[in-house]
Amino acid sequence: MPTTMNRKTGRMVSDRVLTQKVCIALGIFFVFVGLTGVVTPGLMGMHLSLIHNTIHLASGALALWTGYSENIKRSYAVCVSLGLLYFAIGVLGFVMGTPGYPNVGYAQMDQYLLRIIPDSFEIGTSDHLIHMLIGVTFLIGAVFSKRSVTGIEK
Repeated sequence: MPTTMNRKTGRMVSDRVLTQKVCIALGIFFVFVGLTGVVTPGLMGMHLSLIHNTIHLASGALALWTGYSENIKRSYAVCVSLGLLYFAIGVLGFVMGTPGYPNVGYAQMDQYLLRIIPDSFEIGTSDHLIHMLIGVTFLIGAVFSKRSVTGIEK
């Protein structure tokens, strides 16, 4: 789905639906965080370990692949899947997290530290909030693109 020029306004217009745009935007964000987290594991108070960065890079690659693909239903499915997954991880962190000092990333005391793999993959309050925000963004993209994906409206 290429970008084309609008004849009336002379501006470049994307033929992509919202789910594709959300996948591209969040894919770029995931790749940025995954690469930056290698150098700065405490970025924005997060706990970015090698495993966490690898998951972000994989999520980013998947989101970018579906965002740039011609398959609108695939981008919708990825928005719903990653949206539910990331939102659930964020909620789970607040429900199951316990106070503690992380061994990865941001080293301050965290009230909702969730040690998935101790000393290797730990996520805290900042991670939970960001994961929930990412999940909501994916889900909003899916909800507002539902009509164009199902073919009711293009």
